[in-house]
Amino acid sequence: MSSSTDVRPAPPAGPPPPSSRRRRGSRRSGSDRAPFRRFHLIIYLLLGAFVFSTAGAFAWVFNVSMKTNSEFIGTRPWTIAEDWRWQNYSDAWSSANVGSFFANSVIVSVSATVLGVVLAAFAAYPLARIPFRGSGAVLSVFLLGLMVPWMVTFIPLYMTMQDLGLLDSRLGLALVYATYNLPFNVFVLVGFMKTLPGELEEAAAVDGAGPVRTFLRVIVPLMGPGLASVSIISFLQNWNEFFYALVLIHSPDRMTLPLGLFQLGQAADYGTNWVTLFAGMMITVVPVLLVFALLQNQVTKGLTAGAIKG
Repeated sequence: MSSSTDVRPAPPAGPPPPSSRRRRGSRRSGSDRAPFRRFHLIIYLLLGAFVFSTAGAFAWVFNVSMKTNSEFIGTRPWTIAEDWRWQNYSDAWSSANVGSFFANSVIVSVSATVLGVVLAAFAAYPLARIPFRGSGAVLSVFLLGLMVPWMVTFIPLYMTMQDLGLLDSRLGLALVYATYNLPFNVFVLVGFMKTLPGELEEAAAVDGAGPVRTFLRVIVPLMGPGLASVSIISFLQNWNEFFYALVLIHSPDRMTLPLGLFQLGQAADYGTNWVTLFAGMMITVVPVLLVFALLQNQVTKGLTAGAIKG
């Protein structure tokens, strides 16, 4: 007698079914992503703390600008102002000459920004769009301006300004600011212009346009984000610059806002109105915040275009 036995075939050797692979893969990917999620959480917490501290400092300056001088100097410098004294802003604008400082900053910053951006655009076009021998060396010379510290060039600059009779003048300060921003402007605009297709010049040449007409009629209208980015960054640097204004400007009627507020701070140490100084700080900061808030998208587009494809 022979006994019958159930012989079941062994499962074929090979990779597990796709469903099990997916399940195990998803478990592995989830565990692998956990450290990245914790890292992102830490980054977000640090950025949130930075934003909170910045907003808190801004709110404190605004709160102090609404107080009386006795409130601030007394035992309640951190409390909320009892009455909002908008009179402090009018006093800062007229009595503390913040209006004059503001006008000087507008004149110097706008003129220096326009001059620096125009010169940088004309310099960047042949470097980015017209191949010629030595273009890399010329661009390197411009980039050297980003690497040389201002301490090295200050004494020759001061002597040159003195020989030209441009000391203690808004024109001289605007020329210094425009020259100071030129290397960065050229660097950004060269990278942005390289992202534009080369067929633009070919089509313009077929229509009989020369290099200058091609630049003004074809290239410049397409450079909106690049020009906006360097203009805003240059304006912010010119608006907030302090050291060159401190050394090159001596007359009170030609001082810019940072230098004028510094003089108010020096006077505040001797018992003058502190809240007027804080009101002047708010007058200085608000235009910069408005400009950057309205045009920050243009800054991002211009800088990322040159960085990605430049």
